[in-house]
Order: sequence, then structure tokens, then C-alpha cells
Amino acid sequence: MPVILVVDDNPKMVQLLQDMVQLAGYKTEVAFSGLEGLDKAREGMPDLILVDLMMPEMDGWELYNRLRDYSSIPVIFVTAYDTPQNEAKAIALGAEGFIGKDLTPMQLIQHIEFVLKANDPPVQNELLH
Repeated sequence: MPVILVVDDNPKMVQLLQDMVQLAGYKTEVAFSGLEGLDKAREGMPDLILVDLMMPEMDGWELYNRLRDYSSIPVIFVTAYDTPQNEAKAIALGAEGFIGKDLTPMQLIQHIEFVLKANDPPVQNELLH
């Protein structure tokens, strides 16, 4: 079962995202700051990370950049600052997704499933001799 790490400094938003993800059958971990999120990503190596942009200690941009120093864990930015400029920046950095916090549960889960499927290693068929 894939593990989704939810990183946001707003406890209500963390709970909302966690509930959506768990209802879809995924396991979750949570972090309430960018620094804590980076630590949890290192410790547990989740299958995907949902990251807020604006957080204390370390914002989502910095978390993403530091994460890329050692890992290619897929990241979806989930933010209230869903401007075209921020979306363009996320795409330029190589993030797997960028969605606004006004999302529906279905939108979130579809996005997660798309990213997980796209990042799943292909199954190798063994040649039969």
C-alpha cells in the first residue's frame, strides 16, 4: 500500500488531506513544517509527498529543492497560492503536480493515482527459454 506524506503547517488542512487520502485506501504520514517534512521523507521514504508552499522554517520550494538532493520521490504541491506563476515554477522545477487547496477529494485522488502510476517502475517480462 503506497504511503503519502502530507506536509502543511495548517493542522485542519493536514487532517482534511489525510482524511481524503486514507478514504481512498492509502496510508499517510504527516508533518507540520517543511523541516519536519524533509526529516520524515528521509526516514520513511514515502511513495508520494503532498506539500504546501507557504510554511514556517522551510517553505515548500526549499523542501522540494533539498529533497531532490537525494531523492526522486514524486511531489504534488497543494497550495492556496495556485497562481499561474507558481504553477509554472513548479513545472520548471520538475514537480509532478500542482493543485489548489479548493480541490475536491476526487481531483486529489485522481491526481495521486496518476502520479503514482506514472512513477511505478515498469514490469519486466522475462524471456522464456
